[in-house]
Amino acid sequence: MPFASRRWRLTIFPKLFFAFMLLVAPLYGTGLLMNKLGESRLTDELSNSLKSKVDFFLNNIEVENEHMINLLQEYMIDKDLQHLTYLNETLTLFEFTEVIRRVQSKLEQLKGSSIYALNANAHVLTLQRSLSSEASISSGLNEDFAAVEALTTTSGSGIFYWQDQNQHDRMFLAISYPGVKLTPIEPGFILSIELNLEAMKHALIAFHDYEQSGAALIHTKNSMVLTNNKDRDDMLPELKQMLMEKYKKHMYEGVESFNYEKKEYVIAYKYSPTLDYYLISYIPLEQMLGAIDTYSNLLWVLSFISFFIIIAYSYWIYRLIHRPLQNLIKAFRRVEHGQLSPIVLPKTNDEFLYLFQRFNIMMENLNVLIQQVYEQRLRAQSSELKQLQAQINPHFLYNTYFILYRLAKLNDNESIAHFSQYLGEYFQYITRNATEEVSLESEIRHSKTYAEIQKIRFKGRIQVEFAELPSHCKSIVVPRLILQPLIENSYKHGLEVRRKNGLIRVGVHTEGNDLFISVEDNGDPLSVEQLQQLNNSLDLHGDELEYTGLLNVHRRLQIRFGIHYGITVAHSELGGLMVTIKLLNKSEDIALERGN
Repeated sequence: MPFASRRWRLTIFPKLFFAFMLLVAPLYGTGLLMNKLGESRLTDELSNSLKSKVDFFLNNIEVENEHMINLLQEYMIDKDLQHLTYLNETLTLFEFTEVIRRVQSKLEQLKGSSIYALNANAHVLTLQRSLSSEASISSGLNEDFAAVEALTTTSGSGIFYWQDQNQHDRMFLAISYPGVKLTPIEPGFILSIELNLEAMKHALIAFHDYEQSGAALIHTKNSMVLTNNKDRDDMLPELKQMLMEKYKKHMYEGVESFNYEKKEYVIAYKYSPTLDYYLISYIPLEQMLGAIDTYSNLLWVLSFISFFIIIAYSYWIYRLIHRPLQNLIKAFRRVEHGQLSPIVLPKTNDEFLYLFQRFNIMMENLNVLIQQVYEQRLRAQSSELKQLQAQINPHFLYNTYFILYRLAKLNDNESIAHFSQYLGEYFQYITRNATEEVSLESEIRHSKTYAEIQKIRFKGRIQVEFAELPSHCKSIVVPRLILQPLIENSYKHGLEVRRKNGLIRVGVHTEGNDLFISVEDNGDPLSVEQLQQLNNSLDLHGDELEYTGLLNVHRRLQIRFGIHYGITVAHSELGGLMVTIKLLNKSEDIALERGN
């Protein structure tokens, strides 16, 4: 063992391996460390920048909203609105027209007070009419009144989210007069400003710095969502679900990672208690890190240097080790495919020369051994097959003479003629030595002849039913005498003592490339132990075994088709034993004698 360890240390492979590690490991280790530091630094900076953008934008919207609410509160005590609401009946037509003009002018000022104001309305409840910055006084309360109608019962002020008849999301700031219910007097008028959601969407474009980045305003109580990137709308349901969980946990702002469709995003979010929605912005992490030009360039330079070092070093290894090793592997693969040819010896005087020489010597020895084993196996299989075919039990011959004697005593000449014909065909088939294999059609025809002989012997007490053989199976080549011994086994061991209603059924069916022939009877059933013992006997192999009956057929089929074919036994649905032959469903051309 110490010598083997010393030999391993003296080979060239460990030296090359450790030299390779010493060269490459520091280069890539330094590169990976620098890239990791740069990635961490940039991620922190961009995350802080993203959070600052969210804070600034949300604060800007809240300041604008607060400014609009303050203007609404100032206009609550406007004299013209007061006169129009409570003293309209005392005004002349001219005065009424002038008041309406001045109120509409003030509504236009409200609209122009902020880039987020889309429209301003004054809903005069005492007149049941509305004024708007976009239109003069209406004949009734306009459709926008439906958005703020709740203030007629609750009074005060608030932010209202509403969907119009076209299912468009709309948002209103509104206040009623009087703002609180100090008296049982109902509100006289409601002032409202509709927020410009398109302008808010346009403002969100400031977050759209990257191709797959985006930002959205997501309300916590309804389905309203404003986004600046329609291409990423598929993310919004999961983002909203995440924000709702944050809202339940009272988490109102933060920066964290978010995974969607196997891609990692950096998200920043903040909650606005004034407007009751979250502002969220997201950027793919890979796009954030793509901006590290310095670190990326340095890593590319390091990668190219490492690449050329690896190429040069790999070529050196290839010259020393890999190329002769590949030649040896190719030689072994040729051996796997049965090509036992020698390999060309290398020109170098090293360990590979010794390996190649030993390989060639091994190939010569294998060729000799294979030739010897192959010849011995052929002779053994041929002699075994002859022996197995010769072991067909001739006891059937004895019974036929007694049947002839009985028919002669009865002067049944017609039966004697038929019986003699069947016997002639039977013994002609089993004694013919011109070929060891026959077509399956000939084998079944011989089995039917045997069944006719037994029918005369048992005087109709036992019936044999043969299934029709498919036409494509008739030319399948099988060893002679594989089916008749199975039928004989049913007569001898299952039905010989039966007085009436004996039945033997021969079935045929195919499964893929396999053909199955079953022989079953309604004789005395075998116990589970007896059936198991019979199956075990079929699995035994060895020169010391005596192959007779079922074992004879099983062994010959395995010699012909392989170990996956042969005989299996099981209980029959008829009550007795079922023996099944498994054959290869493949026709072959053979020279058969006429009449087989």
